[in-house]
Amino acid sequence: MSRKIKHSLEFKIAIVKKVLKRDRSIANISKENQVGQSMLKRWVQFYQRFGEAGLCPQSNFYSLDTKLAVLKSLKDNNLSLSRACLQFNIRSTGVLSHWIRIYEKEGIEGLMIEKRGKSKLMPSKETNKKLLKPLTDHERILEENKLLRAENAFLKKLQALIQKEEAEKKRKR
Repeated sequence: MSRKIKHSLEFKIAIVKKVLKRDRSIANISKENQVGQSMLKRWVQFYQRFGEAGLCPQSNFYSLDTKLAVLKSLKDNNLSLSRACLQFNIRSTGVLSHWIRIYEKEGIEGLMIEKRGKSKLMPSKETNKKLLKPLTDHERILEENKLLRAENAFLKKLQALIQKEEAEKKRKR
């Protein structure tokens, strides 16, 4: 699943060019186009540094070498997150903050692992094998007993809700 892109490339370029004309303030242009001033300033910086490519959507995949180079540069050159983003063409300071947290907690190994999306809810092959193997009579009876208990509890709750609703209707009359 790809991420949603809120503003088109053409829109970004047009807005950045308005800012670069310098006939109106950034505050005025951002308000007129319903874009935050800080975002608009970031667009201008990326446009000035990388041209139109600086405004294009990026993939969120960065190699381990890139991550390490950015972290080393942050440490050695005492760069701010926003400066590092501009230097390495990374759109979000949140990405860098995330890398720093992972590196401090797990080291290089943590940066190698790509954790994306939702956790896998699908059972493993071993779990599937266990689910598919035939149950003994005793296991089958225990499973049936568990299901019957759950069904019984559900029906009791349902009956209690029905009685409560009927009691409320009687009170209202």
